[in-house]
Amino acid sequence: MGHSKLDLLQGTLDLMVLQTLASMGSLHGYGIARRIEQASGDEVLLNQGTIYASLVRLQQRGWISARMGTSDNNRKPSFIRSPNAAANS
Repeated sequence: MGHSKLDLLQGTLDLMVLQTLASMGSLHGYGIARRIEQASGDEVLLNQGTIYASLVRLQQRGWISARMGTSDNNRKPSFIRSPNAAANS
């Protein structure tokens, strides 16, 4: 796969992540991946490595931030949010 096709695929996933955060608010990485899969009718299937690579790219660019929290089952995931969502929550 050429470099520009890879950039296009990564950019598309990054936009899906940002759109999910804008519409759903803060979520952990697993929740973001499941929501994208659900919204696509399971046409887009994401593994852990794929979603977390996107989250790292977005965080390095300053487009999202993470904070530690506690989930419903008492785990301590990082909850991801976009700066715009943070201002609205």
